[in-house]
Amino acid sequence: MSQLLVQLAEAARASYPGEQDVLTAQYLETCRGLLPIVDKFGTGFTLIRSDIGGNVDRLAAAYGKDNAKFRDIFAIVLEEVQRGEQEGKHSETNALLWLKRASDFIVALLHRLHDDSQVSLSTAASDAYYTTLYNHHTWYTSAAFVVVLKLVPSRDTFFQAIGTPGQQMQQDLHTLLEAYEPLLARIQKFLTDHDLDFSINV
Repeated sequence: MSQLLVQLAEAARASYPGEQDVLTAQYLETCRGLLPIVDKFGTGFTLIRSDIGGNVDRLAAAYGKDNAKFRDIFAIVLEEVQRGEQEGKHSETNALLWLKRASDFIVALLHRLHDDSQVSLSTAASDAYYTTLYNHHTWYTSAAFVVVLKLVPSRDTFFQAIGTPGQQMQQDLHTLLEAYEPLLARIQKFLTDHDLDFSINV
């Protein structure tokens, strides 16, 4: 069993107990839970790890100002929108947007590994990148990313690092995807409904 995947699935599911909200503390804990998995992709993923960690810290700082008021992470963003500060580079809105995008990439990568038992980690990472983050990157960033994606470990090495390969790993991946994808869909709906899915590339 992969404790990393199972625990992440539990954290993700705990983030959206209601019909519309996403609980801030639980969601940030879920994002932190991605980091040990990102680490297993190799040192080339340091930038993604740093980006996730920085955005989690930014939202955690906002949450810490009023835990009750900002119990739902969307409340943090909506207050920022009321102030007209949502498009700032260091805004909480931007932090949520890029956390979601980074999560999209990681989940898409894991989904590819789940769906194809023969695909290499490098190919899965490349396929996931071109359907997610690539759409939000400049040419320069994309070129750097393509190099990084070739430096990931083998599929077997990655699975050994996060748990026991085999049928149980497939089940654990399924459990994670089943829990995480509705969370991402809920966040995407919020961003789309409020015109916050900014198209500025980095």
